[in-house]
Amino acid sequence: MRRLLLACAAIVAAVPPAAAWDVTGSRELGSLPGGGQVREIEITEGGRTARITAILFSSRSYDLRVVDSPAPGQTKLSSVLALAGCVAGVNGGYFHADFRPVGLAIADSKQLHPFEKAKLLSGVLAVRGSRIEIVRSSRFQNPGDVRQAIQAGPMLVDSGAPPAGLNAERAARRTVAATDGRGQWGLLYITSVTLADAAGILTIPELFGSWNVMHALNLDGGSSSGLWAESSPETVVRPELGHVRNYIGIAPKP
Repeated sequence: MRRLLLACAAIVAAVPPAAAWDVTGSRELGSLPGGGQVREIEITEGGRTARITAILFSSRSYDLRVVDSPAPGQTKLSSVLALAGCVAGVNGGYFHADFRPVGLAIADSKQLHPFEKAKLLSGVLAVRGSRIEIVRSSRFQNPGDVRQAIQAGPMLVDSGAPPAGLNAERAARRTVAATDGRGQWGLLYITSVTLADAAGILTIPELFGSWNVMHALNLDGGSSSGLWAESSPETVVRPELGHVRNYIGIAPKP
């Protein structure tokens, strides 16, 4: 609960205007079965540099899954996701000190934890039928057709723009889910930046080549942030983690 309260406090801090970031480098790290890519993007602002490691994929080619850890705090991201049939993924939502989930968590149509109302938990990453979506918690409805879901926050981009009130003081590693709203998706690991920085970075035009981010949701970050991709020519890890409750992975559609 302490980490949840700290995160809430970070969101409501006073926010100066977001800094202007520019892309200064981009390289493909590998390809995934099914056509997805793993890309590293360097961005700079003044004398600061940040890097994004991005798992980029189309919802037409991949299923997104919430994967619950069979032994929270003892398992590794890569082993849990690989065992679940995923080819890439990141850490998932917030959790308490005893690894109980914070906010809504649904894995393979099984509810692991119910929906919660909290300022931090402002958005939901969900799979509804065959559609992947990011929706504000205030507008989220679960009539029973949601197969996968993680409630997290804050929203970093909403309808193409950063929401007001994002913290611009506390820097940490970030894990983010982002989409153009038309089927293009990214699961992202960002080196240490503030929430306001992350929002400014994600609204750079055509950050991922041919599409713009319309919606982006901050997942659990800091020491929880991690990314794994079983890509070719080599596996990408940023970094290997185990001390989390759940993960978000992707698997090629049959």
